[in-house]
Amino acid sequence: MKNKFIRSIARVVPIVLLGLSTFSCSDMLDIAPETTLDEGQAYQNIFDADAAVIGVYGKFMNLAERHVVLNELRADLLNVTPNAAGTPDLLQINYHTVQPENRYADPRPFYEVIINCNDVLHNFNKMVSENKITRDEYNQRYSDIAALRSWVYLQLGIQYGRIPYITAPLAKVDDLTDQSKFQKVEFEVLLDSLISVTEKIPHKDLYPTGSSLMTNIGGFNTQKFFVNKRLVLGDLHLWKGNYTQAATHYRVIMETGAADASRGARFYDQYKVSWSNPFNHSVGFNGSQTNVWNYEWVWDLPFSPNFSPTNPFIRLFANAGGSYLLKPSQTAIDKWASQTRNNLTPGDNRGEWAVTYQLGQPVVGKYLQNFNAALPFENRGNWFLARASLVHLRFAEAANRNGHSKLAEAFLQRGIKANFTDPNLPTTNPDVTNTQQTFLPAPYNFDAREGTFPFFRGDWYRHIGLRERAGLQIVNFNVPGAQEPLMIRIENALIDEAALELAFEGHRWQDLLRIARRRNDPAFLADKVYDKLIKANDPRAAEVRARLMDPNNWYLPFKM
Repeated sequence: MKNKFIRSIARVVPIVLLGLSTFSCSDMLDIAPETTLDEGQAYQNIFDADAAVIGVYGKFMNLAERHVVLNELRADLLNVTPNAAGTPDLLQINYHTVQPENRYADPRPFYEVIINCNDVLHNFNKMVSENKITRDEYNQRYSDIAALRSWVYLQLGIQYGRIPYITAPLAKVDDLTDQSKFQKVEFEVLLDSLISVTEKIPHKDLYPTGSSLMTNIGGFNTQKFFVNKRLVLGDLHLWKGNYTQAATHYRVIMETGAADASRGARFYDQYKVSWSNPFNHSVGFNGSQTNVWNYEWVWDLPFSPNFSPTNPFIRLFANAGGSYLLKPSQTAIDKWASQTRNNLTPGDNRGEWAVTYQLGQPVVGKYLQNFNAALPFENRGNWFLARASLVHLRFAEAANRNGHSKLAEAFLQRGIKANFTDPNLPTTNPDVTNTQQTFLPAPYNFDAREGTFPFFRGDWYRHIGLRERAGLQIVNFNVPGAQEPLMIRIENALIDEAALELAFEGHRWQDLLRIARRRNDPAFLADKVYDKLIKANDPRAAEVRARLMDPNNWYLPFKM
């Protein structure tokens, strides 16, 4: 079979340009044309292996639009505009009436990535057995592609429920139409398989410094291009209900900077939501790799005007220079407006950064910071996949379900030190030796001590919760006569905070679905979508809610 990654490189994306620029050896560029390249000519050395990795990510970039549309428009924070009236595919997604022919519901693009992954993994196995790459080179690249495949499969499970699970190399996507060979598996069974496979990958860390795939080009670090394997594992375990395992993987991400021997800002700030590095959304979403960006983003892929695929979010979201098909829902706007800042003024700055206005209409500003309607061909942008706040929220979700609600609340509100300081501690020269720590078993054992007599600077002493970072009043959980257990109230607050923090970034439907499944509570999901439609004065609101009260309608039709 001809190697599909070469066809991906022919439709190269920014990552490919950057990747190609990193290799000093001419072997990387001496790729035979697709018409003459056969299997015997490919996978001969490390440069071919790197080209294969880059090619898979080139194919993967084609999933950006459907990932955001499916995970946001199906939920409550994104809505269609009047301009979408002639786009039935988007209307079907919004009203949960998706037909098999809907282009966003087509599973083929997902499987094109998976089949590329399977082919590359198969050939990596051959390469290492033939000593064409070293064991370390193999471990790093094999693990990267295997984890990316697991991420794609998780998305398929979330969107479709029952899917074919294929790990052997196939000639083409059309092979999947033979259901006698490729039976569908239930989501729970899929999770078991993905956890087993992904836990066994030999390299769970990032590409190391010095790797030919890890470099800086024009100030842009390629390290954030590649899937974070711990994130994939954390998410798989969270969906499965393995909360300790999920939290363990998330904590590794949050302590990425802990290996920094200098114990400088990176040690205390990277991925730790710290007071010394407040995340500025106006900087953090423009792709400029300042410390503000670097200490927050876990996974971020850029679009370039010079390569395909083009940035799909301009067409979807821009009212000036785009088609303006989708917009922030009134529900989303109201959520930010209902918050109270620490200075007692109304509102939430995150909403002001996430939603901007063009031609008098609200637009999803997160995706438009680098877009100038006067220069429509300069359609730079990013596919925002994961950042520190996402990891903190999911860690807190796992901790809360594991019986550590006080710790979960710390991540949500004011931070570990604030939540775990002995209230009887003197205010003058306090001895913090035995306070400002969780004293919990791993992975919940945090040290946030900050003291002078004696001197302490715990690894997490700069940590603040997400609401403190946003400058907001805390959520009051001490409500007399509350009907729901504290764990459920904190979980609800975490999901609400995720809406405020992560809106439009491709996580909302996943969050709603995960909680509804866990609680066996269709109304948790249905009511939120209903609220979106009611606030839009949409006459189909009750109809959609009734449809979503049946869990069978949570999933897209699967048609190859």
